[in-house]
Amino acid sequence: MGTNLLLLLVKLIILIFHLGVVKAETKFNITSAQMDTCRHYVIPRNQGYKYVDFFHLSAFKYTKLSENEIFHLKFYVNAARDAHILLTEIPNPSLSDNVYEIVIGAGYNNYSTIRNKMGRFSVTTNKHPKILSASQYTPIEIIQLKNSTLMVSIPGFKEQPLMTFDDPHMLYPGYLSFASYGSIPATWFYDCQFDGFEDELEEEVHPMTPIELLVKILNEKAENGSFPAYLKEVHLLLDTTFLTYQQDHSMLHTRMNVKMTWYDPRVIWDPTDHYDIGFLHYHDNVIWQPTLLKINSIEHADEYYNIEHRIKIDYNGTVTSIFENVVFSSWCPNAMKNWPNEHLLCDVIFGLDPGPLGTLDLIYDGHWAHPKIETLSEWTLKAITVSTVDNANNMRYTDKKVLQSMVGDIAIEFEIARNSRFYKNVFSMPILTCQVLIILSFLLRGYRRGALLLVVVMVLLLGLMFLTKHAPKPYVPPIMMAYQHILRVATFCYMLHICLMWLELYPPRSKPYNWLSSIVHFSPLRFALCMRLSDNDVFIGSDQQPWREVAKILNALCFVVINIIFIVVVVLLLPHV
Repeated sequence: MGTNLLLLLVKLIILIFHLGVVKAETKFNITSAQMDTCRHYVIPRNQGYKYVDFFHLSAFKYTKLSENEIFHLKFYVNAARDAHILLTEIPNPSLSDNVYEIVIGAGYNNYSTIRNKMGRFSVTTNKHPKILSASQYTPIEIIQLKNSTLMVSIPGFKEQPLMTFDDPHMLYPGYLSFASYGSIPATWFYDCQFDGFEDELEEEVHPMTPIELLVKILNEKAENGSFPAYLKEVHLLLDTTFLTYQQDHSMLHTRMNVKMTWYDPRVIWDPTDHYDIGFLHYHDNVIWQPTLLKINSIEHADEYYNIEHRIKIDYNGTVTSIFENVVFSSWCPNAMKNWPNEHLLCDVIFGLDPGPLGTLDLIYDGHWAHPKIETLSEWTLKAITVSTVDNANNMRYTDKKVLQSMVGDIAIEFEIARNSRFYKNVFSMPILTCQVLIILSFLLRGYRRGALLLVVVMVLLLGLMFLTKHAPKPYVPPIMMAYQHILRVATFCYMLHICLMWLELYPPRSKPYNWLSSIVHFSPLRFALCMRLSDNDVFIGSDQQPWREVAKILNALCFVVINIIFIVVVVLLLPHV
């Protein structure tokens, strides 16, 4: 009894598993017999992300084309993931050309996307996972409408289009190509008779030009972009075109033209065998290229390999890679705290991925002392020097996988200085003017003196307010401290003015203390303050209005002390031109 029950349970499990497999295989109700009515295109396992063959969309026989459609394509693909469809206006487009690249099952079959450049710039994304399967045929429909809308649908997956893209700069594709990614094989089926879509793609058959034939030969000899044997060095040449410094973030931004040159014996050819072609401009990414690293980069990505660039190959195996107008950003903090007199030395360090053998050296071929570069900014470039990094690091990455400089890297040192004369003229002149006005206020009396001091306080407050907009935030520069001291002096002078008016107009009824009277009549003090020495008239006047004489002494004494403070501020705090 128990044996029969166990046997029945095993049969039930097998039946459930069989039903699940059948259901998975017939997800889109497409059989292998139906695929036999189609033409097919096979992408081998080792081809990777490369568009090799292009189909010409010159003769369409759309049985289901509506009035508002430009084309209506339907394919079937058998792939585990990363099914790439490229629609382009020209065959073999470059990385900078506008295209429609449709990827189904990208990111390990987790999402799908439409790009307007090959390999980058996604314009729309759908995050439905598990669309593709290596055990079934996935249908794909692509429709371009006359209103510049591109639609991608998976019939049987959902009723609405999987992705739509309204292109403001609509393309008119004339060529189509298929690709995969990595080591994933794929088989594409098109011109299927069973669903009414046949004779849609006309494969353009034309003889290869000499350059196309040469490129094909070089791609075959490139060994899938593997590291060249016996390669020991890569030559680097830099041309700085622009430089600016972002003071509030301590960031140096430089724009450069970068050229790397290396030798690869696998791309050598005899010009006499190829119509005297001595060099060619290479647009594929099949041959090996060095990975240039920005060691002290601010950006998240330190590799400058996937940036748009040009490649030139000479017949003798010399390969040149040119990156134009590449912007590099690096940290360059100022530890001197001397605004606006900053004088900085900022480094930009380049290195190479040492390769599988760890012996790849970077050789600088340019001038070790660069000429001066004129830049329209508040920073002046004094000099550019290039040197090799000499430290004890022999490894590109630390134990924690942190990028670091190592022996043999190239360091470009930019010596920059701020145009401090502008800030000195703008912010120093109000201070000097206010000092003169404060000194002149001691010659005035009454409300005119108070009004002048209020004007001085207002000018200093406005200057300090505008100064905070330009001065660095991490520390207080000397010129700001000068503003603060002069503002305190102006405030004190206004309070002194009120006190003097009180002593002169509304003095106390009691007489000053004897020691205070002695100070008022002390002849050496009066002589030092450039006041008239005591005589009979002064004694008579002081006896009648003693507090008035105290006010004079206090005013003269403060005048001397404030002048000393002004001298100290000008000498110690105001920057020298």
